[in-house]
Amino acid sequence: MKKIFIVILFSVLFAQNEDTIKTTQNVSLVATSNVFAEYYDCGCPKAPLGGLARKAFFFKNMMSEREPLLVDAGNTFFSHGVINPDGLRVNQKKYKARNFVGALELIGYDVVNVGSNDFKLGSSFIKEITSGSSINFISANLYDKNTNELLFKPYHTLEYDGVKIGFIGLSEATRYESIINKNFISEGNKYIELVDPNVDIVVLLIDISSSNAVDLSNAFPEADYIFLSGVTKRTEPRSKQAQDGPLVYSTGIQGKHLSIVDIRIKDINKAIEDVSAPFSRLQEIDFRLKRLQAKNPSKTLEQIYANDPNVLSLVTKYQKEAFELGQSLAKYGDRSIFFSVPLSPTIPDDSGVAAFIEKIADSADFSFEKP
Repeated sequence: MKKIFIVILFSVLFAQNEDTIKTTQNVSLVATSNVFAEYYDCGCPKAPLGGLARKAFFFKNMMSEREPLLVDAGNTFFSHGVINPDGLRVNQKKYKARNFVGALELIGYDVVNVGSNDFKLGSSFIKEITSGSSINFISANLYDKNTNELLFKPYHTLEYDGVKIGFIGLSEATRYESIINKNFISEGNKYIELVDPNVDIVVLLIDISSSNAVDLSNAFPEADYIFLSGVTKRTEPRSKQAQDGPLVYSTGIQGKHLSIVDIRIKDINKAIEDVSAPFSRLQEIDFRLKRLQAKNPSKTLEQIYANDPNVLSLVTKYQKEAFELGQSLAKYGDRSIFFSVPLSPTIPDDSGVAAFIEKIADSADFSFEKP
């Protein structure tokens, strides 16, 4: 995806007239998961996506119309044994993880769910590096086996643009001798019942095994949104969602993509409609028409393809469909739109975050270079 297309997409999304701004509430949730302590992009030969500095630039410059709420669904601090091996010693892994907390704070993360992968060096270490952080680390069903107490606070609530949001952290996948993993469904619903009366939106951050076949929308009917870690398959905007219950999203691995849910509320008492699929189709049509227009920007599409009836027919079809989609989308007052945005090399690095990472790398006693 080209950088300019991403900019256009968010410009279209956030563009509102003065009257609309006065009568609506707007919230943007941005989620990552399975980051595996990746400071840089993934180093993939064909598509080197990701990177903390690139992510920071995106938030500051491509979502500048509003301040997004940044959350992570878990598996943040340690490399995955299969997907992303790093071969580092324990003290080196600790160095990366400890400084990764500082990087997330600098970027501005609000809430992080503690996933199964985050306990690789023990519960004491993960509690040590997250204690006192400006980030809210949460987990509602993981208990210390010795004390029978929760390892982290179970939820966090915050308010943005008059909308109150409750975040609850859960893990189905955590299996360590020192940890009691209570049933994540029963514990999750217990805290939903506690939090729901005091908030407008309930968001679950869940670490779950890829092999788990639980119908999460049915398991948590009173939640509004669920972001997953553990699952490596990425949700697309046109992915089919359950008709009832919360919308469920998975972001993939290594911080290569951002899962963004933009919520517009005109009446807090009405149901929020998911219009991700039709909006995604509208953007796809817009992109295709722009590509056709690029042949000669000084002429209309009808003039450019006057001697090509097949293309003209396609243009007419696209324009008709776009008009109908636009008319349909305009009817929704309370709506949410989901995007999966790749952090591609066309997005520059944020200089402040890049300098922060460079300082960490220079102080390391091991190679801290890009893959």
